[in-house]
Order: sequence, then structure tokens, then C-alpha cells
Amino acid sequence: MTENLFADTLNLVLRDFELEPNQDLDTEEALLDHMADVIAWYIEKNRLEYLFQILYRLDVDERKMEAAFAAENPEPANLTLAKAIIEREKQRVITKRQYRSKDPIDWFDY
Repeated sequence: MTENLFADTLNLVLRDFELEPNQDLDTEEALLDHMADVIAWYIEKNRLEYLFQILYRLDVDERKMEAAFAAENPEPANLTLAKAIIEREKQRVITKRQYRSKDPIDWFDY
């Protein structure tokens, strides 16, 4: 992931989960570990409904959410969800960049 893509993804994740910026979040791996911990906290504190609200608002793929809690999932649910969240936030950044107008339209010229 390019540095700018990572920085923008990090900012979205922090904003959407209302998290404070952290100097230790300087790599995608560090962000993944941190988000896995955040999600584990939501699960342990029985805040699943709130977590699902965030996931739905971010439009995280429902199949990935279901797979995270499936008995046959080889990795912990919090790690699977963290990966899905970061992937989705990356997609959002890329989409915003694709549709960002390079030359603003001056509607008064038409």
C-alpha cells in the first residue's frame, strides 16, 4: 500500500471508529493489530450491536462479517473483521480518488 493510501486509510479508520491518532500506527500491520484489539474489546464488552452498526455504515461485505464468526474460520473473528474493515476503508479511499474532480467545473461558464 502506498504511503498516501495508507495515511488516508488510517485517517478514515480512526475517524469511523472515533479513535485517537497513535504514533505507533505507522504501518498497515500495526493498524491491523490495533484494529484487531479494538474489535476484540467490542466483542469482550458485549458491544456487538454497536460494532455491527459501524460495519453496516461502512458497507463492509456481509459475507465477510458472517465468515468471521463461522466455526470453520481458521483465524480469530476480530482479526478477520479487522482485515475486512481495512480493506473496505482502502476501497473507499481509492473510490474517492477516482471520482475526485481534477478540474473544478465553473458552472457559470455554461
